[in-house]
Amino acid sequence: MSDDILEGIFTKATAGKILIKDRKTLTIDYVPEKLPFRDEEARTIAQTLSIVLKGARPSNLLLFGKPGTGKTAVIKNIIKRLQKKAKELEIDVIVPFVNAKTANTAYKVLYEIAEEMGINKGEKKQQVYFTGLSMGEATDRILDFIQKKKKLHVILVIDEIDSLVDKNGDDILYNFTRANERMYEGGFISLIGISNSLTFKDKLDPRVRSSLSEEEMVFNPYTIVQLQKILSDRAKLAFNDYAISTAAINLCAAMAGKENGDARKAIDLLRVAAEIAERERASDVQEIHIRQAQEKIEKDTNYEVLRNSTTHTKIVLLAIMKSKNGNTGEVYETYSSLCKYSEHEPLTQRRMTQIVSELDQLGLVMTDVVSQGRYGRSQRIKIAFPSLTIREALKDDPILTTLAMVD
Repeated sequence: MSDDILEGIFTKATAGKILIKDRKTLTIDYVPEKLPFRDEEARTIAQTLSIVLKGARPSNLLLFGKPGTGKTAVIKNIIKRLQKKAKELEIDVIVPFVNAKTANTAYKVLYEIAEEMGINKGEKKQQVYFTGLSMGEATDRILDFIQKKKKLHVILVIDEIDSLVDKNGDDILYNFTRANERMYEGGFISLIGISNSLTFKDKLDPRVRSSLSEEEMVFNPYTIVQLQKILSDRAKLAFNDYAISTAAINLCAAMAGKENGDARKAIDLLRVAAEIAERERASDVQEIHIRQAQEKIEKDTNYEVLRNSTTHTKIVLLAIMKSKNGNTGEVYETYSSLCKYSEHEPLTQRRMTQIVSELDQLGLVMTDVVSQGRYGRSQRIKIAFPSLTIREALKDDPILTTLAMVD
């Protein structure tokens, strides 16, 4: 790309009207002081955790709900206020907050917990190094640190906890849910798990399930009317006066509400629409910009999810794409053949069905139960986006690219 073209892009950007006055309020990391329509959930969680201010151990909590239903934001708000109150009362409360999806491995989860607790700032022989320790030794060092502090109260928050179990099993959860049995000198640890999957508990060992889910809460998706209020409040923080039309906000809420009630996606849609409007040097964000943003986000999201999926997930998607009828049995046969061709050991049909369910939750596939008369009922599966996106996402993997071309 020539310097003249780049200069033209930058000049155009500075010459256009600025519609967004505070861009951070449209990012995924921004947590507003008040979260509309989540008062009941916040009250219940705060009541559960409040006993830590009396020196008692709060129950373990499991929070369920689809992405964008306010789970993480509610917890962050409560934790912030709880820590402030604990500091006023001179109570030693530490709240490590770890995202299991970004941490990626079980050991990295332990390392980040140690970092957040300040263990790695102490004696070297007690630290949890970035690499080099066994899982058991790393866990022991974290628990020994809590026990030696005697009056230390730890509330461990693991966001995307289902991702941790899917990738690494539930050994970490077992160790932490049973940890208080060895805290005979004082101190304790409570666990809060945040999951996007309502079936997450089914994957746990019964012993972990009984210890972890002492209290549970489901965050329901936002309605269209609720999303309109959420987006209107956020638009006042994010945009300059008259920079976005009411019609655009309402359309954005309708799109997100109709699909899955995801407030995070709705706010992301506003941000992308505003960026498109600014590039076009429009005077405000209109409905057309919302529609253009929706098209762009869908294309980008599907590509990124596919590109970062596991090998078996990609092979399952290829099998669905190549299936003629889309029923579960045929998809599994195709999947097994593709695994054999690429020299991968196929997963069981039950595990493949779980992967299909996860893809369905992400909106990457669509499943329907179809009646076959006297032959019973059958599940039909089909891809919910252009097959070209799959091929684009696989282009960096020569083996899977070859699979995409196999009949």
